Amino acid sequence: MAFIHSYLSRLRFSLRRDVADHHDILLLSFFNRGECCFLMNVYLDNHHSAVKFMLDQIIDILNLLYMGRDLNIRDAEWDPSTSSHSAASQALMDLANSLGLVCSLLELPVPTHYLDTDGHANLVIDLIFLGMNCTQVLHCIKPNLRWPSDHAPLLVDLPISPKNICFSRKVLKHNSNKENNFLSSVTMGLHALNFSRLDSVNNLDLLSKAVSRVISNAWNANARNITVTT
Repeated sequence: MAFIHSYLSRLRFSLRRDVADHHDILLLSFFNRGECCFLMNVYLDNHHSAVKFMLDQIIDILNLLYMGRDLNIRDAEWDPSTSSHSAASQALMDLANSLGLVCSLLELPVPTHYLDTDGHANLVIDLIFLGMNCTQVLHCIKPNLRWPSDHAPLLVDLPISPKNICFSRKVLKHNSNKENNFLSSVTMGLHALNFSRLDSVNNLDLLSKAVSRVISNAWNANARNITVTT
């Protein structure tokens, strides 16, 4: 599940099952300065099927800025409570490398998975991988915000766009000469159409297209482009 704030709606976020269709992978695309970029949330089960799927399908995702969350693999690279390096962790690193990502490592690792069982150490199994242009960015872990989950949330700020997002749109100023011209053009254009032949679906379709052309032509002739900053 992904939550996108309405403030970011102009970046046109989309769920991309067409690129990676797997039940443990959530891939989102968005447009940043005219370029399509991607974010990927991954959950790894005991068989690490999502990593195997990505490697087997040889899925290449350009401009992938982030991959992360519950990757369910312990490794000495990111978890000081273990000395192991498994084939599963190597496969994960190989996948990250093939996607142009590097693991975000904190100088002082903090557990991300908290166990209530006595005698069992808390683990670092939630990870974030970032694109090469974000290598100077460090994530943070918030154990105090984890309840009622046993996983701590991971937070990271990605430098994807200016603070203010600009976009253009066409407008008509209220009570202006351009607005009056638009209304006059629409009135005259509709008046010139033949509304008497609505005896078939085809004629109704032709008329609806003609009405659309009248309004569109009047709008394009009178509306002006402005830049809006949000």
